[in-house]
Amino acid sequence: MAETVLMTWVGCSLGIFIVGCTWRILRYALTPVHLRWDLYPVAHEPAARREHGGSYMEELNWWAHPQRRSLAGEVLAMAEEIIFLKAVLRNNRRLWLRSLPFHWGLYLLAVTTLVMIPLSAGLAWRPLTFLLQAAGLGGGGLLLIGAAGLLFLRITDRELALYTSPLDRVNLGLLAIFGALSTAVASSQSGVTGAASLLASLATGRHAAVTLLLGIQIAVGGLFIAYLPFTKMIHFAAKYFTYHKVRWDDAPRTEDTRMARRLQSALDYRVEWSADHVQTGSTWGQVAASMPDAPGKDTD
Repeated sequence: MAETVLMTWVGCSLGIFIVGCTWRILRYALTPVHLRWDLYPVAHEPAARREHGGSYMEELNWWAHPQRRSLAGEVLAMAEEIIFLKAVLRNNRRLWLRSLPFHWGLYLLAVTTLVMIPLSAGLAWRPLTFLLQAAGLGGGGLLLIGAAGLLFLRITDRELALYTSPLDRVNLGLLAIFGALSTAVASSQSGVTGAASLLASLATGRHAAVTLLLGIQIAVGGLFIAYLPFTKMIHFAAKYFTYHKVRWDDAPRTEDTRMARRLQSALDYRVEWSADHVQTGSTWGQVAASMPDAPGKDTD
């Protein structure tokens, strides 16, 4: 009975995760067109221009020939962020020292889980079992250290505390618990083989014996997966839009009718905030086409 409940919970968690991620990604994709950042260097520029933060607009008559883009530059920039959290290292080393093991722990546990699925039938092969056990121990330990460190830092650091919600603390606490449970499961005698059997039973519908420790770990992991799309941790998907559709989108304006419609739609939005240089209630198109009076100038 307990195994059936656990299997149902895992299936529901995966379903909620897929639906939630799809919903959030669609919301990002359908948002109004962004404002051009014009921040350089742009990752897909050739290496020679990336070095000094240049742009294709430096070239004479750049509009007369195709734009050259470097896929390798984008892949390298993404790898530096995903694997090494380069921006966090550059801007906040104390946060990076805790965030790096946190992310590496999640990566290791995710890869371990994915590898278990197709190879669950061959786990009797001792080297593979040892490899997965080592990955589970490393991933669980790194996640525990990183999540606990981040939780402590966000509680004690006054500046970070301003940007930390109660839900953020709950997330980190839950992940610290999950890291500890994963370490305990991986170090147990039948932990890896038991986890693999459970994953295989999800696909086949067969009954699988589950220990109490493994059951608790799977239940906690299912809870995390279910609510992840509705938290800030959805940034793993949102970063695609941040980088590819905002930071690195330097495509020139063309006679693209779809983009023209999106731009016109954005210009038709009304200004809902006030300042000396904007006209509240006007459309953004009207604001962009007019020159406001200087502050304090008598217009009579």
